Amino acid sequence: MKRIFLLLLSVSVMLFPLHSAVNSGDLVYLYDFLEKNHPDFYNSINEDEARAILDEEKAKTEMNPDDEVAFFFSLQHIASIPHDSHTGMMLTSDLFYKMSAFPVVFDFFSDDLVVTTIESSNSSFLAATVESINGVDADEIIRRAAEIIPHDNDVYLKLQLKNNYLSFAQFYSAIGIDSDEMNLTFSDGTSLTIEKMLYEQFASTSFAYLRQAYPDTLGQGSYYSAYALPDPDTLLVNYHACAEMPNFPFSDFASAVSDLIDENGYSRIVIDLRYNGGGNSEVINPLIAVLKEKDVEVFVLIDEGTFSSAVLNALTLKEELGAIFAGRPSGGSASHYGELKSGTLPYSGLAFSYSTKFFDNGVSGPLMPDILIEKDIDDCRRGIDTDLRVLGFLEK
Repeated sequence: MKRIFLLLLSVSVMLFPLHSAVNSGDLVYLYDFLEKNHPDFYNSINEDEARAILDEEKAKTEMNPDDEVAFFFSLQHIASIPHDSHTGMMLTSDLFYKMSAFPVVFDFFSDDLVVTTIESSNSSFLAATVESINGVDADEIIRRAAEIIPHDNDVYLKLQLKNNYLSFAQFYSAIGIDSDEMNLTFSDGTSLTIEKMLYEQFASTSFAYLRQAYPDTLGQGSYYSAYALPDPDTLLVNYHACAEMPNFPFSDFASAVSDLIDENGYSRIVIDLRYNGGGNSEVINPLIAVLKEKDVEVFVLIDEGTFSSAVLNALTLKEELGAIFAGRPSGGSASHYGELKSGTLPYSGLAFSYSTKFFDNGVSGPLMPDILIEKDIDDCRRGIDTDLRVLGFLEK
C-alpha cells in the first residue's frame, strides 16, 4: 500500500487546513500577483486571453461557491498562464482528503497510456493500453489538461498527469469530462467501469502492481551512491537529488568515486539523473572536477523525472565532459523559469510557488537523448533497468 500512497502524494501537500471558504478574490489576487512578479507572465498568451481565463474561473467560482476542490483547479488554471513548470498551487492536506479518487494509476509507455496499478479485484487489466476514458481519448485528455496544469513542455505535463491527476475525479470535472465513474476502454476491445471513492478509502485499498520488483541499480534511499555494474569497465553513479546528505558530504562521495575509478580501472562512468527533481545545481561540481582528471567516457541517463537543476547539471556534463545522453526526453526544459519564491492567498490561505528568473541556455524544450530508449513493460514488470540493459552495461 505504501507505494501507491507515496505516488499520489507527490503533489506539494501543505500540512495546514484552509483558512476560510472559497472566495473569488483569491483568483484576482493570484492573477495580479503573478502578473507583477513573474519574469514574463504573458509569454505564451496575450493579456486579453489571460483576462478571459480569469473571468471564466471567477464565473465558475460564483456558480459553485462551496466547492473547495473545484476552486483549487480554478487557481491552478490561473497559475498555468505563464507556461512555467515551477509556478503553481500547493495542496493542503485538508483539501487533499476532500478529493475523490479512482483506484487505478497509469503511466505512459512511449505514446501509450497503460494501467500500472489497479484495485486487486481488477488485476487482469494490468498492462492494458487505454484507448479512452469516459469516451475521451488520451490525446484529447492531454490537450485539455494542458490548459489547467502548469508546465513548460509536454514531457512534464505527462509526468504530472500520471503522478498527480489521472486518478482524481475532480480533475476530470475540471477539464469538462464526466467524473461520476470512470469508464475505461482498452486497445484490445475490452472495457472496465470503476467507481470513485474518497481518498481516505483509496489510501487503504488493496492494489495490484505491474512492477513486481525494483532494479538494484536505482540506488533507492540515498541522494547519491555508486554501483558496480556487471560490465567490469563501467561504474554507475546514482545522483537522484541535487542536495548534500548531512552525514556524507558530496565532496567525500566524489573522492570515493575517484578511488573506485583508480582501484578498478573503470573506463566508463554512467551518471543517473533520472528521477532527479533538482535542488542546488552546484552540489555536483566536485564530481565533475574528479571526472575531468580521469580518462573516462561519460554517459548521462535522463528521463521525464530529470528536472530543474538536474537539467542544468546534464548540460554542464555534456559541455565539460562530452557526456552522451541516454534515455528519454527530460521533464525539465533546457531553458526555463526558476529561482522559486512562494506566496499565500489572502482568503483561503493556500500557498503557491512562482519563478523569479529565466535561465536561458540557448536551447528550448526538454533535453533530448543522444540514444533514445523507450520504457519497456516487461522490464518494468520484472524489475530490469531497461536503459542499462539496452546500453549493454548489465552484461558480464
